[in-house]
Amino acid sequence: MAVTQADIDALTAVHPQLSEHGYGPSAFASTPVPLDEVQAAYAWIAEQTWLKAAGKSSSYHFKHVMEDATGTYVTNGAFIAAALLHAQAGLEVKPDDLNPAIGIKTQG
Repeated sequence: MAVTQADIDALTAVHPQLSEHGYGPSAFASTPVPLDEVQAAYAWIAEQTWLKAAGKSSSYHFKHVMEDATGTYVTNGAFIAAALLHAQAGLEVKPDDLNPAIGIKTQG
């Protein structure tokens, strides 16, 4: 799937608490998630091993793992958006926190 702005618009209509900072109420102004960052995170997540349940590691953790592996910066919200787009295919995401738990296998 190629992620488009329409995909992000539809996602934020269902998840209005999603912003580039994370998921839920934030002290920061709500800003949209950047398309190019969501596309990069979406591609990276597609290459990872998924768990049957959301693990203990958060979106914020995985965004840094991705950045270290690829050299590409993404906001926390862009990573969450990409994970939520993969949720339609079975990736477990718990959008109950600023940094939701995501079912991606951690190395080690």
